[in-house]
Amino acid sequence: MKYVAALGTWVFVASAVVACGGSSDDGGNNNTTGGVAGSGATSGAGGAGAGGIAGGGGIAGAGAGGSAGSGAGPTGPKASECFKDIYDGNIKVDYDQFQPSIGSHCQGTNHQDIQGVEKLVFLGDSITDGSPPTPQSGYYRTLLGADLSAKFPGLEVQSCAKGGADIGDIPGQIAQCFPGGGDNKKTLIVFTIGGNDIVPMAKSKVSGPEGIKQSEALLAKLAPQVKALKDPTKFPNGSYVVFSNIYEYTDATTEMNSCPTAVFAGLNGTWPAGLEVFKALREGYMKIAVDTQTDMIFMGEEFCGHGYKAGDTNGQCYRGPGSANWFDATCIHPNPTGHGEIAKIFATVIAE
Repeated sequence: MKYVAALGTWVFVASAVVACGGSSDDGGNNNTTGGVAGSGATSGAGGAGAGGIAGGGGIAGAGAGGSAGSGAGPTGPKASECFKDIYDGNIKVDYDQFQPSIGSHCQGTNHQDIQGVEKLVFLGDSITDGSPPTPQSGYYRTLLGADLSAKFPGLEVQSCAKGGADIGDIPGQIAQCFPGGGDNKKTLIVFTIGGNDIVPMAKSKVSGPEGIKQSEALLAKLAPQVKALKDPTKFPNGSYVVFSNIYEYTDATTEMNSCPTAVFAGLNGTWPAGLEVFKALREGYMKIAVDTQTDMIFMGEEFCGHGYKAGDTNGQCYRGPGSANWFDATCIHPNPTGHGEIAKIFATVIAE
């Protein structure tokens, strides 16, 4: 059974049109949890080797040398282990370069120990806001909200997500849900975003270098917004952030016409250079999660093989005969099954 994390460029394209339509523990696989003490005036290298992400730099010292880095390194399996059957594609997405802590479930990262949540806030585009024909009772945010309300009694739930939103809309959504810039309640923020920023690239079929340049600009806009949501001065009792990467409906074939109605959104033909754009964006989202110690779910990987080319036996996303389609008749929004799967993925990552 094969599916692609590595070839989900259309993940971004599809999600874009979707919206337009409307703690870690130490140990794991690490060889060390801190750096080796420095000698002489040399500082101890914090968390060298596999534990490098969390280990802080050693303090420069004299005589006996600096003290060792003390942080724990990444835990759980490596992303390449989770997706070893799909890294033989044309583009190899290298999550491991950022040394994320991956959950034992392989459905997302595991950087936060999410406990005692008092307020749940949804941000983002139409994947989160929801859209017909799926009823509101079937939206992933409705399902996830009910699940978390049972886990955290008295939970306050609010949504500022809006169909058509792009990364540039996140500051306004934050201001809407947090008029003072933050909240005194321990808050969990969940969002999907980015697709609407990508669709113009797909429509014009930009070159790889130009697409990467635009992607870097998008990531530069998103990173400070995620960082702000973790600011302890704005959330004095703590905040958690969990966001998704983005799915796609072509099952890594980049055949946008695989769904007949995609043409009405201006998507047609193929966009091979989009694979390079996808690599840059997917890795960039992971880097944000690691840098801010927030969590990212692998929504794209889970949906791969559940799109409009699910029956392509030669496709890297192929999951076997009879694989269910998780997209609705618009091609790009989740159907009730898809919404249910998104809710499960978020819930799984939040629980661990």
